Amino acid sequence: MIIYESLAIALSLSVDAFVCSVIYGNHPYKLSKKFIYAFTMAFCFGFFQFLMPVIGYFAGNFVSGYLEQYDHWCAFILLALVSGNMVKEAFEKSEDTKEKTLNLFVLFSLSIATSIDALALGFSVSVLNQSILLLSIIIGVVCFITSATGFFVGQILAKLKGFERALNLLGAITLMTIALAILVEHQAF
Repeated sequence: MIIYESLAIALSLSVDAFVCSVIYGNHPYKLSKKFIYAFTMAFCFGFFQFLMPVIGYFAGNFVSGYLEQYDHWCAFILLALVSGNMVKEAFEKSEDTKEKTLNLFVLFSLSIATSIDALALGFSVSVLNQSILLLSIIIGVVCFITSATGFFVGQILAKLKGFERALNLLGAITLMTIALAILVEHQAF
């Protein structure tokens, strides 16, 4: 696989993680926690984007028929739950004195949900008898970079006072749209 193709694949797979990073980066974190949260978020998204193609590659045709029946529902449920939580956060009374923390359960859920496409890519690569290691590394690194970038884009948006509710609602709508697109793509309706 040509390096340009690998980069294009990596960028397309990291779009969902970028959007989630922007959404969860839109809170005004303290300076001392900003970089830790950005790294944690980017590492989780990048790690799962690296790991899932490898899992998909080694699982190959062994479990592909079984997983293909349910993978879109898993992604939909995870994204719908996170989207519902964002709607709830949009209508909760904001306490500026309370420091927001990065919820690791939500982060792992998002990391898994946004990397299911990478799992499917691993299945495809195994069928084509191509190497997965270099492609997975490229996908993981690109996702790490785009996620960190997305977090800091969210930080810029957080400075726009009064838009947090609108950004949470927009984020919830975006995640639900992604979830519904996954179902439509798999013709689950």
